[in-house]
Amino acid sequence: MFVKKSNPGMHKDFKIATFSFEEQSILKFMSREWYLTNSGSPIHLGNSEFRFFLMKPTEIFSEMFNIEREIIAVFSPYENFEPRSLDAFDAVQSRLSNLRVESVCRVLISKDDGVESKIDSILKVDPEQPIVIPFTYQELTSPYDAFFLRNRFRKHFYSRDLFSFLSPLRKDLYFFGRSALIQELINRHRSGEHTSLFGLRKSGKTSIIYAVERSMLASSEQFVSIDCESPSIHKLRWNELLQRIVLQVHRAKGSNCKLQAVSSYTEERAADLFSEEMLKIHHSRKASPVLVIFDEIERISPGTGSSSHWREGADFVYFWQTVRGFYQRHPNVITYMLVGTNPSCIEKSIIAGHENPLFGSIPSQYVPSFTLEQVQQMVNKLGRYMGLDFDGLVISKLAEDFGGHPFLIRQICSNINKECKGDRPALVDKSLYDKIKKEFMRNTAEYMEMIVQVLRDWYPDEYEMLTFLAQEDCETFNHFANEHATYTKHLIGYGLIKPGAGGYFFNIDAVKGHLIAKHRFERLNLSMEEKVAEVSTRRNRVEKDLRVVVRNALKIALGKTKATEKVLMAVPESRRTKLSNYDVDALLDRDASPLFFLELVNVIRREWDVFGKMVDIDKAKFIFILEEINSLGRPDAHAKNISADDFSQVRLHFRKMETFLEEWTT
Repeated sequence: MFVKKSNPGMHKDFKIATFSFEEQSILKFMSREWYLTNSGSPIHLGNSEFRFFLMKPTEIFSEMFNIEREIIAVFSPYENFEPRSLDAFDAVQSRLSNLRVESVCRVLISKDDGVESKIDSILKVDPEQPIVIPFTYQELTSPYDAFFLRNRFRKHFYSRDLFSFLSPLRKDLYFFGRSALIQELINRHRSGEHTSLFGLRKSGKTSIIYAVERSMLASSEQFVSIDCESPSIHKLRWNELLQRIVLQVHRAKGSNCKLQAVSSYTEERAADLFSEEMLKIHHSRKASPVLVIFDEIERISPGTGSSSHWREGADFVYFWQTVRGFYQRHPNVITYMLVGTNPSCIEKSIIAGHENPLFGSIPSQYVPSFTLEQVQQMVNKLGRYMGLDFDGLVISKLAEDFGGHPFLIRQICSNINKECKGDRPALVDKSLYDKIKKEFMRNTAEYMEMIVQVLRDWYPDEYEMLTFLAQEDCETFNHFANEHATYTKHLIGYGLIKPGAGGYFFNIDAVKGHLIAKHRFERLNLSMEEKVAEVSTRRNRVEKDLRVVVRNALKIALGKTKATEKVLMAVPESRRTKLSNYDVDALLDRDASPLFFLELVNVIRREWDVFGKMVDIDKAKFIFILEEINSLGRPDAHAKNISADDFSQVRLHFRKMETFLEEWTT
């Protein structure tokens, strides 16, 4: 689309005379680089008054900072800047069309000479604030400098990492790609239908809840959010939670009708009181339905609840028998939305020996992955504000490698931003992306583990299926897929795999890479070379970690001098003289120890009083495992030939020893 470029200056209807003499000088300064379009009118916030104007970027600012629309500039004529002054921007924005002004960038002109550092402090506390370019009156009444404005914009645009949000997004400003989903959820509420929304950790569930709440507030619709992760919720019994919901609906609707005391909600009376009071509240104000959102629903669900009465008892059944029964009798009073990571609460037909009141009543809906177009919109918009121009091929790779998972995409883009240390705008091409991706995958195993944690903890069969697929054991994967349709339903719903013409494949290649690395020593049908390489690699790693554990245990138990003596006594007499100048740290250095593996084993055998307290098996078994690892783990001893039985056995030994070492080295 062709966009007409603006020249510096002022619109003919710009009323410069309405500003103070000092502000008129500033406006003339700004008009040498920007096109001033609208002189605005006073904004009153409490006892404070602010003036604003709109300015449109000229070609150079448009190209440097990806700005096309007008920017709001506010004068703060007070010697001491207060954070509430930023509310003036929202007041101006409410007067104007969102299609007219730029929402991500704002200009503040203050009489406070320390305004720049104060703005920086605000952004550290609230990273979702728009980009604020601060100036002082003094700076903009100084002699004109052609590069001053550009450098100040460059500093504050390019210093913000708009990708690095770790917490759920509470505002619309940096929220992308979910408009249709949010509207669908709200429309179903308006139609009297219940909804669910499930997804992996960091898939954006909470950000979506905040967006639903913002949209409902904007249309004056009532909602109640129940944070089931909070002990103040999951510690409540089922009857107490009913009373809590009544209280919150009462507040949400602004009702002033009198409610029963908490003590009235006994187990015998709770269901009846809930019905009576919900109807009373409903009729006390405008008769409109309330959406009740249960976030982290698994915290009050059977098998996964944070408190035993939800996890093991029948509280879930009694609670939902009451709520669902009330809805069936009075469908225009409330609807509910269940949000969490685990949909088992609506999938199980029997719970605690009772029929599940929610079974078959709410469809399982999952957070959808971003499409390529949504990835492109998010990455391009945020990137260009930061001076990063992403090549189209890189955006395609981002969507493919991270399966449209917005959190992961933001994090790797944040890493790319940190790596681009030169002049901006900067091109992000495939070579830079490939370099950053390798580093990202090495350093972000915790992110990947967090994503698949839901499966590992609650759906172990599905997790094992995913591991088979990562290891390209398609036969075993397909067996599970054919026998258990719900397994693949979960994996597809979570956005981890997709069906294709040739079978199932990973939607998030980064998760596949993580699982391959995590379970690399569990693959089947290895070639002889692969078997030899595996045992050699694992033996060397066990030996190095064992040195650290032995060294630390001996030093703690015996002290450095005595520990050195004990190690030297465990090596053959013929080698002691050669090693006599080494202390225990050098003798058991992780990467440069002069001891052989069997000498290390002999140290453990002789000093079992120290090591026996650290392991859960007897001495003979422990020493046997180590000797087997040494024997079977040396490729030269097998002439690159190891039997299937030996390979299976040494894998068991490695797993046992690696588990022990991990406990004492982390």
